[in-house]
Amino acid sequence: MKLTNHITGETLEMTFRPLCPADIPEAINCIREAYGDTYVKPYLYTEEGFLAHSFHGNLSFSVAQAPDGALGGIIAHETSPLFPGQAEIACQVIHRSASGYGLALPLALYQLRQAEKEMFSSYFARALGCHVISQKTLAGMGFTHCGFLPSVFDKTQFHTLYQTGRNLKISQTVAARRGTKSDAGPLSLPDRLVPLARLVYDGMGMSWRLRGTVLLPPGEGRWEQTEDLRHKVLTLWARQLGDGFAQALSARIAPVRDRPLQTVNLFLNLSSPGAAQAVQMAQAQGFLATGFLPGGQDGEYLILHHPLNTPFDVDQIPYLSDYKPFAAEIRRQCS
Repeated sequence: MKLTNHITGETLEMTFRPLCPADIPEAINCIREAYGDTYVKPYLYTEEGFLAHSFHGNLSFSVAQAPDGALGGIIAHETSPLFPGQAEIACQVIHRSASGYGLALPLALYQLRQAEKEMFSSYFARALGCHVISQKTLAGMGFTHCGFLPSVFDKTQFHTLYQTGRNLKISQTVAARRGTKSDAGPLSLPDRLVPLARLVYDGMGMSWRLRGTVLLPPGEGRWEQTEDLRHKVLTLWARQLGDGFAQALSARIAPVRDRPLQTVNLFLNLSSPGAAQAVQMAQAQGFLATGFLPGGQDGEYLILHHPLNTPFDVDQIPYLSDYKPFAAEIRRQCS
């Protein structure tokens, strides 16, 4: 593919192909150039880690290669048991030598086509909130903007070339594209969030409907969680919901509540009966509804964020206009 630099008019030939083991040293250099030694997947700084997670793990990498053999960029799609049936478009890094040529979009489209061969229920991406180019790339790929995943990375632990605003932590924007799952089924959510759900699901071309009022079943439900000690973020998944939801949620955040720079993100399954009631319980504890993660094999998820003692200002994140309704709802909840 011939690419043209939008400033100088110079052209650059790039070939897209799957990563091979011989590419790994240059791929590592590409990551280090962009992020120093602070990239959020530290195992990708060694050849052993790269091999283990790509050829024998959950990352499927592709590269953009110039005629002289140099890599102009890398990208991957990632699978995880935390997001069953879904593929995440991730790890896109463009080398400085290829910057300005519009490489990001065609390379990302190539990777999406690779992922689509595996027939996932949906495809999603969590782009750095400071990186508007990634948001534009995802829009060009036909992804629907779905909201925000706030305060994920500690700025003192993750160095980027882009301005990150006055927030103490770097947030992510979320976007998704429909895969094999075309019907979201009945969703239970508060009336206030229905317009945002409509933006997401109608934008993705997925059918959906509101579930009638249903009380939470007995029990605390089924939960999963991960904790990133380096970036001080606790991530919770409420897979199935029960009437003990409020107590279970409170118990999970209690151990981290007073830690400096600690934040909590919650993925709450809107396909679980009584989810609207659980959302209100979470909001009563200080959680903010910030977006959606649609198209999951096991359900449709609402993203909620608790800043704890770490201030979060959504307007410190540069975002495209499609994110404005989500930002407006966050500001309303904060007022």
